[in-house]
Amino acid sequence: MAEIKQLPGTGCLHHETARCFYQEHLNPGYYTRWRCRVLVHWGDAYDDFLDRVGAFKVDDSSVPDLWERQFQRLARDVFHCLDYTHAPNNDIPHCVYVVDGLCLLSLPKCTGRCRHFRLDRSRQSI
Repeated sequence: MAEIKQLPGTGCLHHETARCFYQEHLNPGYYTRWRCRVLVHWGDAYDDFLDRVGAFKVDDSSVPDLWERQFQRLARDVFHCLDYTHAPNNDIPHCVYVVDGLCLLSLPKCTGRCRHFRLDRSRQSI
């Protein structure tokens, strides 16, 4: 008897780089563990910065310059991700695995065409 193989998920609206974005498209931002660790760390640092700005009653006009200096130090610091792979042409944080703020490595792998398969007509050639 022949082995039945599942069709690949390429061409699916939810398929990108062999990962399944179905759950992310269904509930954007719900799965926080899929977020890029570096961006989460930077976001936490920004929140802490804003708390300190409020506590010290810093003048609003000087906040952007202070944050720029703080961020420059933060960006030079060690990234908090062992999987970080530099890709200079990608968006910040210039990692090959980051798509729309999500880490591709943390998203579930696409198992092939499933019940959520939707043909992505924007990728179809005429």
